[in-house]
This record gives sequence, structure tokens and C-alpha cells, in this order.
Amino acid sequence: MRVAILDIGSNSVLMLIAERVADGWRVLSDQTAITRLGEGFEPDRTLQPFAVQRTLDAIEGYLQQCRAQGVEQIRAVATAVVRRAVNSQALIQPLSERGCPVRVLSEREEAELSFLSVALDPDIVECGSTASALQSLLVVDIGGGSAEFAYGEACRNPSHFHWRSLPIGAMRLREQHAPSDPPDATEIESLRRWLDELLAFLKELSTPHPVATVGGTGVNLALLWHALHGSPARVAQVHGFTLTSAMVSELVALLIALGDSERARLPGIEPERAPILHLGALVLERVMAVAGVPAVRVSTYGLRYGVLWTLFAA
Repeated sequence: MRVAILDIGSNSVLMLIAERVADGWRVLSDQTAITRLGEGFEPDRTLQPFAVQRTLDAIEGYLQQCRAQGVEQIRAVATAVVRRAVNSQALIQPLSERGCPVRVLSEREEAELSFLSVALDPDIVECGSTASALQSLLVVDIGGGSAEFAYGEACRNPSHFHWRSLPIGAMRLREQHAPSDPPDATEIESLRRWLDELLAFLKELSTPHPVATVGGTGVNLALLWHALHGSPARVAQVHGFTLTSAMVSELVALLIALGDSERARLPGIEPERAPILHLGALVLERVMAVAGVPAVRVSTYGLRYGVLWTLFAA
């Protein structure tokens, strides 16, 4: 059986195609299209026609690939921007008419699926010893419209966790808090203070090990770090890579010193992510600072893998 998972987010649409094999799933394709569905969304919480059309066009391309590759089942899920939209049917209805019904995830479901994509991944979490079976895990998913935080036991009971969703997605921060290009120092400093206040709950957590980040921010930061230090890498090669707090702070300083067009020319990163990468990086920097975390592991997976491993578990 071949299945496809579509993850419709505020900034990008991701597609995972996998095939059932004897011991689980074999990934055939894992792709990302930057569609900026959340562009112009605030303050009316309205999906804009041009953003919806970009997203529909990208998904139509994905559906054509699914037909060509003999995909038997498609699961499409949507996150923060569709969840909050007053006109979500502008996207959901035409996709349903194309034979691609969309399930809008709750905040808890979004956090849970991101958490499981790491907790069930042996490349990030090792569960082979008594000590590791008791370890805690913090998963940080920085999206375009929101950021999800999930904290729980990585091995013994990965379905039992605590979670929180905050309105600090990178695209949302760009439109509401730091629209200047190049970034304005006053805006960035004000945003830093505001983020620290929102993230204060992280101080209450016992320091978990490991800490992982999923989503485009962590992946692009890892790719950028490799490219700047003479070892360009592909996306698959940064899965499990460790970013230290010093590395993240160095990258934040670089990114906020540049305008959008300069940022887009940096090596390794997705050029379409340039308008928001500095803000996603700033969120990750503040998470690590407030939580007192010296390093995070980068997961290239994300909630689409959580969907694959749970909804298609039978």
C-alpha cells in the first residue's frame, strides 16, 4: 500500500509519500512547497485569494504526483492558519471537490503529532536502556502561524505529554511585530522581550534530554550552518544534527543584519523562506535561552510523520 500525507501550513505545504513494507514504511518522496497561505491573514483572520490559489496550485501538483505513483490513500491535514480562518472553506471546499478532504487539526493534535514524530524516531531518541526509558523530551515546532511545545516521556509512554501552543509563528511575527526590511533593531529588541515573557513557562520544566526542533526553521538553520562552514549538506543529511545555543545566536545575528533579498542569497537555505527565517531563528534562540537549553537536535520529519506512524499504524 502506498499512502500520501499532505501537511498544509501557514507558510508551506509538505507532502510525504510512503510505501508499506514488512517492518514499517519506506519513504518514496518528501517534498516542500512554500506557498505562504498565511500572507495577509491578519488582522481579519481571512485567507487571501492569491494565497489560497498558490496553495491550491501546489497541492494540485502534489495530487498529480500521487496519481502517477499509484498512491492509494491520501490524508491531508491543516494547521494554525486554516484552524483560525473565518473563511477556511475557501481552501477546504475546492480540495474536497478534487477528492482531497482536509482534516483541520486542533492545537493539541498538532502538538501531539509533532511530538510523536520525534519520540518514535530512533535517529533522535534511543530507548534501548533503562536510563533512556525514563528520559524526558521537549519538542519545539516553529510554524508559520504558531509554535507548538510538547513535553513528555520519550520512550516509556510517548502518548502521555504536556503541550502548549503559542501565536508566535514566524510569518505571524513578520506581519504583526517585525515588518521592516531590513529588520529594525527596535522591533527586534521589543520582540525579544515579548517572546521571553510568553516563553516563561519553559523555566518550570526540568531540563529535558534530548530537545528537538521540527519544521523549516531548524532545518534551514542547520543547512545554513553547514554551507557557511564549508560542508554543504542536503536536507536528509541534517536530520539529527545538533545546533548549540552559540551556533543559533551566531546565525540569528547574521540573519537580522540582512534584508530579505540579501538573506535569500545565503547558501543552503530555501530562498522563499528568507522573509521569515530570521524570526523563526529568533524564536528558537529565545526558547533555548529561557529554557536554559545548551543544544537542540534538528528533526527533518514533523507532524506528517506523526500522521503516518499513528493514523496508518494498523
